[in-house]
Amino acid sequence: MTIQLIATDLDGTFLTDDKKFDQTLFRRVLSQLKRQNIAFAIATGVHQERINVIFKDFLNEPINFVTNNGARVIKSDGSVLFSKALSVKTLAHIQDFLVHYDVQPDRGLVFSTDETAYLPQYADIQNSERYFKFFKNIVRFENVTDIPDPIYKVTMSWQNFDESQFYRDARLALGADVHITETGTGAIDIIAAGVNKAAALNILAESYGINMADVVAFGDGGNDVEMLCAVGQPFKMPNARITGDYQTAVDDNNNSGVLKTIQKITHLS
Repeated sequence: MTIQLIATDLDGTFLTDDKKFDQTLFRRVLSQLKRQNIAFAIATGVHQERINVIFKDFLNEPINFVTNNGARVIKSDGSVLFSKALSVKTLAHIQDFLVHYDVQPDRGLVFSTDETAYLPQYADIQNSERYFKFFKNIVRFENVTDIPDPIYKVTMSWQNFDESQFYRDARLALGADVHITETGTGAIDIIAAGVNKAAALNILAESYGINMADVVAFGDGGNDVEMLCAVGQPFKMPNARITGDYQTAVDDNNNSGVLKTIQKITHLS
């Protein structure tokens, strides 16, 4: 294969456990990729505002973004290639399911856009405070029909609860209208049906005229599996929680494993 596009997950993959990265090495790798005409993409479960904070010193670089676990695809020139929000009907179904669910999310519940966290009136605001620092705006709502913005995902988490039970219950209740996946940050996302990182990355690759066989991807969690299975060179992190026929990055997320592996496979130095 000829490497033409490289995509990486963030949490547990590109970022260290304290949500940082080697900025000097990253800038050097980006410059070298540009010289080789290799595109670079962030493919993550998080929304654009959080990405803008993390990469505030790199927003003028030609970086592509697959966000919200595939619900949004933003090309490096700023053009929106794909955007799929949850329908109001589906959001109402989700809200009704969550209101009546036996075990309420006690570590947070957020209906989110790229900039705003919408929090149901019935939800304890303190439980969701850890999410708020990643959004520009926090808005309470009574009913999903009151939300004027497109909602790309509904995120929730628990302190002491077998989340596999929620996966089963939610899939049974919500059916084919949604895709339920992990966030990469210890929570669960409910997104629109058909949305995942693989489908979104394929849209990005097609915009460049790139075959998925010529794409490299890095990941560590369940929301990365579709993407890793879809590309020509999939890499899992040494600390990954997933198994499969993937190569392993040369180092872990706390030691710039993604960037070091990129240097190795593209013969950068």
